[in-house]
Amino acid sequence: MTIRTYAVDRTPPDFHDWIPEISPEERLVVAYYNDIPAGLIRFTARAPEAEVTFHFVQPELRDLGIGEQLLEEAIAVAKRARCSAFYGWVSPGDRVAKLTYEAQGFRSDKIRVRRDIEL
Repeated sequence: MTIRTYAVDRTPPDFHDWIPEISPEERLVVAYYNDIPAGLIRFTARAPEAEVTFHFVQPELRDLGIGEQLLEEAIAVAKRARCSAFYGWVSPGDRVAKLTYEAQGFRSDKIRVRRDIEL
């Protein structure tokens, strides 16, 4: 089993079905599992903070540590960009994502609530 992660300047062709080309202010880290596209993390990194905008691992490849490796590489990129904090978003009820972030040292700092209103 080989997992490789790379910080890249543009969306690799084998990831175009997942996300469009990244914008100039975004960063991207991609992961391959045995040379197969396995996951990615898209984020902004402007000092003093970085923020995840998209984090995905192929469902059949979860529980292999790919999500954690993507986060580790993204944090290293953010550190080189002089960011002192890294933020991520977790949807309500997504316990797996929350645990993944917490395992990497993230902690909850606020909860966003919403109520739809009829117009």
